Amino acid sequence: MPPRPVIELVGRDEEVERVRAALGTDGEGGAVLLGGDAGIGKTALVGRLVSLAGDRRVLVGHCVGEVGTSLPYLPFVEVFAGLDARERDVVDDLVEVHPGLVPLVPRLAAGARGDAVRADLVEAVHGALSDLGRRGPVLLVVEDVHWADESTRELLTLLFTRGGPEGVGLLATYRSDDVHRRHPLSAALAVWSRLPGLTRVDLGPLPDAAVRRIVGRGGEALAPRVVDDLVRRAEGNAFFAEELAAATRSGTGDAEDLQRLLLTRVDQLDDAAQGVVRVGAVIGRRVPHVLLERVAGVDPGVLRASLRAAVEHHVLEPWGDRGYEFRHALLAEAVLDDLLPHERLQLHRACAEALVEDPSLGTEADLARHALASGDRELALTAAVRAGDSARRMGGPAEALAHYESALALLPPDGAEGHDLTLRAASAANAAGRPMRAGALLRARLGTDLPTPLERAALLAALAFAARMTEERVDRLAVTAEALDLLDDDAPVGLRVSVLTRRAEALMDAGATAEAVEVADEAMALAVEHDLWVDRTDLSSILARLSEVAGDPGESIRRLEGAVAEWRDVPDLALLRAMHVLAGVHYRQGEYDKALAGFERTWAEARRVGLGSSVWGSDARAFAVTTAYEMGDWDLALRLADEAAGAGLPSSALAGIDAAAAYVRAARGVVSADELLGASRPWWGEDGRIAVQAGSAAFEVLGRDGDLDAMLALHDELVAFLRELWGFERVAAEVRLAAVALGHLATALRSAPAARRAALLERAASLRDAAAAVWGPGSALPAPTLEGRAWEQRARAEWLRVRWACGEDVALDDLVDAWRRTVSMFEERAEPYELARSLLRLAEVLAAPGDPEAAAVADRARSLARGLGARPLLDALDRVATRPAATGLTARESEVLALLAEGRSNGEIGRALFISTKTASVHVSNILAKLGASSRGEAVALARAEGLLGG
Repeated sequence: MPPRPVIELVGRDEEVERVRAALGTDGEGGAVLLGGDAGIGKTALVGRLVSLAGDRRVLVGHCVGEVGTSLPYLPFVEVFAGLDARERDVVDDLVEVHPGLVPLVPRLAAGARGDAVRADLVEAVHGALSDLGRRGPVLLVVEDVHWADESTRELLTLLFTRGGPEGVGLLATYRSDDVHRRHPLSAALAVWSRLPGLTRVDLGPLPDAAVRRIVGRGGEALAPRVVDDLVRRAEGNAFFAEELAAATRSGTGDAEDLQRLLLTRVDQLDDAAQGVVRVGAVIGRRVPHVLLERVAGVDPGVLRASLRAAVEHHVLEPWGDRGYEFRHALLAEAVLDDLLPHERLQLHRACAEALVEDPSLGTEADLARHALASGDRELALTAAVRAGDSARRMGGPAEALAHYESALALLPPDGAEGHDLTLRAASAANAAGRPMRAGALLRARLGTDLPTPLERAALLAALAFAARMTEERVDRLAVTAEALDLLDDDAPVGLRVSVLTRRAEALMDAGATAEAVEVADEAMALAVEHDLWVDRTDLSSILARLSEVAGDPGESIRRLEGAVAEWRDVPDLALLRAMHVLAGVHYRQGEYDKALAGFERTWAEARRVGLGSSVWGSDARAFAVTTAYEMGDWDLALRLADEAAGAGLPSSALAGIDAAAAYVRAARGVVSADELLGASRPWWGEDGRIAVQAGSAAFEVLGRDGDLDAMLALHDELVAFLRELWGFERVAAEVRLAAVALGHLATALRSAPAARRAALLERAASLRDAAAAVWGPGSALPAPTLEGRAWEQRARAEWLRVRWACGEDVALDDLVDAWRRTVSMFEERAEPYELARSLLRLAEVLAAPGDPEAAAVADRARSLARGLGARPLLDALDRVATRPAATGLTARESEVLALLAEGRSNGEIGRALFISTKTASVHVSNILAKLGASSRGEAVALARAEGLLGG
């Protein structure tokens, strides 16, 4: 096949200009996500943009597709390594100002000590790019993000969310045909697509005219019939069109698939050059010259000639001064797939041997991949563990977990080293926000007979820790009891403290407060004696929570503030937990400002050290949203939730934050029950709070919409699910659900047909009984907080309203008093929305006898609802008649008149307005007298004539 000349980009002028404009043609900066199928022209378009960059500093990094090479932040390592090679003084200046950049500069990373703090690294990248942008315009390109490691995806999310540093144009490309529903990039694309500062450009098939131009270049003219056939077969794919045309001119154009065409190009090389290309394909799409030279094992002159031929035939292209890269990823894939099994095995073995002899030729991840492919499981195991350690040091827990899991899969059946490796993998999983994965790894190890008694104790303690962060049904009391029994007198102090700590947690969660304090105190004494700093902080959280349960929140706050203030190391899960618990104490005490500040501080620290995805990190943001909702700053709640959507969190963490925002969206009437349930239900099993918040928000919407059957069915589903999930006969959420359901049933009972009323009343009675039993005699739950007591009172008030609606003999004074107490409790809670809803009910019952206070109460509720933007609540308030009518009829008489016009009997009017039949009859008599009518029908006719019924 003759060499193919380099041709200009064809048919993409519009896309080029669109991308240039989004990146800032004058150097102001911008962000673009460029997608398209393999071979559609993404790389060519990037090349055109680079050629048009002018005086912009161009930085390019690539993600790689080889399994097992997930070095954290790989494209950014390439970016800063390339910049360091060209402008070392610039890099030195950047590192001096942003020391977190060190792990990304290979020249400096080798001498670094300690683990990298992910947030420091991320902030350093953003800061360094900002500094470069101030020196002059920058074009930063990250190619092939469909192969990106998780840390790179999170870093790109941060850069996209912030809109990119000023002066920096950020362009990321990905292969869209590779991204399926479960692809790791899929969730990130969903987040990126919602960002207002990001322009998304998708390259579709080229028009036939552009494909004809591509086919017509590069050699002798082809017959029109042949061109038509090639255009049809290319299907708008530029790369396929080029290869088809080149193959046709060489006489090998019958191949129907792209892989065969690509191999035809390679087949035109001589045997030596083909051998070098095959070695390169095994090494990867990027081929360092030094490693290629070592593995190819040919004479330097032959190697030079082979490489020149491969470049001239456009199989390889120069890769800076480091080596070569395949012209297209599809070409590397085709060559690799064409290798015979024994050829592939031998070449991987040669690569592994070269990397063992000279580790500078690649990474531990590279070594693990080649060793595994060559069948050397022992070497692959060792390299995978070291790759995991390296990823952890770079602040990439997700990548560390992947390598540790690869290593675990390589362990021999009797691998004793699996104990430490399992604990490392579980720790990485927790740090990456995947505690359920941690639990699965620990259970798998516990399911073998390999662990010694002390090792089993350590695994059980770790399982108890992971289980507490999930909703898995693990009997942590039994697990920690077994772990304690396995400890002997010679057990390491650190292990004993760890087991005691998890035991204290389990006892605390089971309500065994006194025993939990005793165990926690024993563990704390050991932690203090042996200066186990992390354990001391963890235990401070437990003891503080126990103090709060015992009725001494002040002691809880004192303990936690002391633990946080004395922390002297890089923040980890123990400190984040202490900060989270401290904020939680303030939250449960109704100190919303302090709680919100505490949760946000926890979230900020978690993100700073790369633990934003951890339970304590993402939960802190979810609780911040909840706190903002309850304190009435709903715009802030939604803003906090939206910000988290751009933080690169796992889908489960985002589901928890979205659930926290569900109350706001439901109360503002901007979301349906189906939307809330569809988005949240897949995550109920991972976090019961998601079920409580999103489920009860959907429950509210169904009741408000009058869909009582769906509301009651959801009630039963939620209650059964939560009881099973948490292992309690009753759960606290039942009280709120019952109170809300009773309210909607009371409203429905006012106008329900007689046949329906009996069933609704029976269901209401069962809800009343369920709410009363939650904290009733024999309850296993801790005593209710102020919030719980407020909802208990609300349920009692709504039950009275149900009875009133049914025409039962309920003293109006008792009903008013019940709602005054409810209002008072939500006032004490300082929860404006629930206060406003309670005021609505109070206004309704005050308006029944025409009490003039009803108007002032309704106005207060209306003011609160308006400030929150609670449109459905405002609509409900508008339906409450609390002022005298201008016609001489009272407000209540106007309501009775409207029902008279519907043909209602006195009994039906009474039920609809929560008044007795006798009272309704009195109102009807007053209306007849005021209108001068002798009958109900005449009264309605006169009212219509006078415009009292709206026409």
